[in-house]
Order: sequence, then structure tokens, then C-alpha cells
Amino acid sequence: MSREELEGKLAHLRMVLERRGREAILLSQEGAVRWLTGIRHQIVDIAPDAESPVSALVRLRPGAVELTFVTTRFEMPRIRDQLPEVFSGVTGVMIDFRQSPLVPPADALAPGRDGYYEALSEIVRPLLGGVEGNQLQKLEWLYAMTQAVLIETALGLGPGMNGAEVRGLLLRNLAAHDVESNLILVALAGQEKHFHPSYSSRYRTERGCWVKLVAGGRYAELIASTTVMVRIASSPSPEEASIYAALQRGTVEYADLYRSDAIESEMYTAVGERFLKIEKETGLKGFQPSAYFHHMGGPTSPLGNRDYLLEPGGSRRMFPWMQFAINPCDILQYTKVELQGIVMPQGPPRMLDGSRFVSQDLGLFSEVHAQGGTVARVANIVEARG
Repeated sequence: MSREELEGKLAHLRMVLERRGREAILLSQEGAVRWLTGIRHQIVDIAPDAESPVSALVRLRPGAVELTFVTTRFEMPRIRDQLPEVFSGVTGVMIDFRQSPLVPPADALAPGRDGYYEALSEIVRPLLGGVEGNQLQKLEWLYAMTQAVLIETALGLGPGMNGAEVRGLLLRNLAAHDVESNLILVALAGQEKHFHPSYSSRYRTERGCWVKLVAGGRYAELIASTTVMVRIASSPSPEEASIYAALQRGTVEYADLYRSDAIESEMYTAVGERFLKIEKETGLKGFQPSAYFHHMGGPTSPLGNRDYLLEPGGSRRMFPWMQFAINPCDILQYTKVELQGIVMPQGPPRMLDGSRFVSQDLGLFSEVHAQGGTVARVANIVEARG
């Protein structure tokens, strides 16, 4: 994290607490502690909203912030070594370390206390700094690099590879570009209908089969969710290509609904209407239910690959600088398209560009325009020739 980014985060945290009449908050979720420090703390992978092995009690002081990091003696040498450097040069920050259990002050916001999750969400979920901010620059790099690694992996596939080998290749490529991942899904021949496949050596890539590669990339506190569809040693048929193109278009139409103050129930209904329009215009009979075939996706943040999934009767509203990730699957051949974007204060969302580190000569992305003005670069089907 840059010093400016960290100062902006602490100022934002202070504003939220003061508006709520509080002077302290305990950050204990893995994603929340990463948000504050920019550093990975868990040894065994855990969910972003799970309890971190390191927690931080943040107290507001006049003109300063006091941070008390609490952990076990097994983690203490590492955090004493790493965390002072994170906050070096940031004025008004006092750091302390504690090994014994800490009971938050009675007036502090803490897990299980009234108003805690609402305050935590208000602190951690918005992407701070606007279009020029360091958080957006990191997220754009992470999304593009994770997408590029998936495509690099896809191009390296060939017939006869098993699930463990494909997953291992993806992990190796992620590591080569210093991208951490908290989620990898690999679907090979026989797993085409698995929404969330589990890798296994019993499944293999076969000539002419579909392969689905999914990764949740992480960099510092940020999370990017990406998918690539692959065809092994063959090209999709014209009908298969038409279905996928319709899904690309439908996904961008769905993204177009992510506007400031939009209500999830109204968005849920509108997605189906837009997919129906695509079905009528393309003549792909039965395509419309693809809008709801997979889960609806939704907001994402350091607290989760998805903070929640949009529901048909939901009343939650979208807000400026909220991140979202959506990944519809078509009901006709089970392909998937995934996009990530940011709700802007006004107008259509800002879509992340996954093509940034991929040669345009490969023709692996299409620019898709939605009826409301949203524009996105969407991954095409990768033909892996081995």
C-alpha cells in the first residue's frame, strides 16, 4: 500500500466511526485485517469473512489512531517484523502488539455487537480513492493479470491431461506472476454440467471437450474473479459460438444494471427481461432462462469473493465504488462468462479490462456494448491446440 492509500483508509475509517458516535472497532475478519495491513496473515487458506489469526483493535485518539494487533506467540515474530514497515512514515499512527486475549472496550464496535457488520461494510467495501486511487490501480492490475494467466494456462492445454495436472499448471502460472488465489475451479470432460466442479485426476481433457477454468485472484486486500472457457483441439460449431456470443452479450446487459442506488429486486427482474430480448433477437429458443441458471453473483469486496448474491425479493441498494462480479451460465450448453466491474457515482459501471496483458493479435476478447451504455471487453472461447 502507498502511504497516501493508507492515510486515506484511516481517514475513511475515522469518518465512519465518528458518524456512528464510536471511538473504536475490532477488525477480526481475514479480509478486514488485510484491508488495514495489505498483508496475508493466514497460514491455512480461509474465507475472507472468516476470523483471521491476527486481529486489530483500532482506537481513535485526538489527531491520531492507535492500532493494537493481537495474535498468538506463533504469529507474533512475523507480524512484529512486517507490520511496522507497513505503517512507517504515516503520521499519527501508534502501533502496539499483544499476545494475550483482548476484550474490546464496552463502547467499541466488535463482532456480535449491534451495528458492527454495517459499520464494517461501510469501512471496507467501497473502493477508496476514485479513478486515480491506488486501490483501483491494484484491482485493475489483478483482474487483468489473473485473466491473462487463465488464458496462458488454457493455451497450454491438450488432450489427455487430468484435473490435478490442469489445476497444477494454473497454480504454477499464477505463482510465476505473483498472483495469490483463494479459489480455483477446473471442469474437464464429464464435468460440463457442474456449476462448481471439484478437480480430480479421474477427469481428463478430451479432444473436442469443453474445459472451464475459474480463479479468484488476490493481491493485497483485493479480490478478482475470472473465468475462461476452453475448447480442446477443436473449434466450436457455429451454433455453439452463437450461444456463447449471446451469453457474452447477456452478461454485459446484466452488468449494465449495476448503477448507484439500484435495488436488487428490480435488477433481478430486469436481467430476465434483457435475456428474453436477446433470445428473440438471436432466435436461440430457450436461451432466456440462462439469466437465472447459475447464481446471480453480486457485490464483492475484501470481505468476500461475493459479499452476497442478488435475490429476487431483495431490497439492498447498490452504492458508488461498490465492486461486483457476475458469472451467468447458459442453459443450452453450460458455458459461462464472468465479468467484474465497479458501480460509479453516476452513469454506467466501470468494467475491468481483462485483455490488458493479452496480445490483441490472438483475438481472444470481444468488445460488447449494452443498451444502457456499458462497454466491456469480454473473453472469447480459447481454442487449445496442445
